Amino acid sequence: MNFPLLKILFFLLFKSILADLKEMQRKSHTEEFEGASALFRAMSSAPNDGYTYNWSVVSFSLDDLHSSDPSESGLNCTVLYLDQCTSWNKCRQTCLKTGATSYRWFHDGCCECVGEHCVNYGINESRCRLCPEPGVEEEEE
Repeated sequence: MNFPLLKILFFLLFKSILADLKEMQRKSHTEEFEGASALFRAMSSAPNDGYTYNWSVVSFSLDDLHSSDPSESGLNCTVLYLDQCTSWNKCRQTCLKTGATSYRWFHDGCCECVGEHCVNYGINESRCRLCPEPGVEEEEE
């Protein structure tokens, strides 16, 4: 058996898998909901209770987007990133329950629930803490 050749084949396969993962992190599915703004504000400002999903809250000013619309001045966009990977349907259901006005489910399993003042479905970047699983990208180098 030729082990150097096997190592090269394994390396090429691994590199291909990482490239596919990076591509999945860029692709997403979005959908809008009617939303419940007060519920979403409460969920995004309350500490995690340990019984629901753990998430990270990201807020940024719409002023940062250099908005030309004065009515948007002083408003913040708030999104929740679920820590764990979820299925598309689980993401949708969870975001509905948080009162989000839309959601973005990334093809790597990351779920982003989007608040009322956000444009273009929040942040177009997969930022879930545990999804994809830690260590996958570090192995690339």
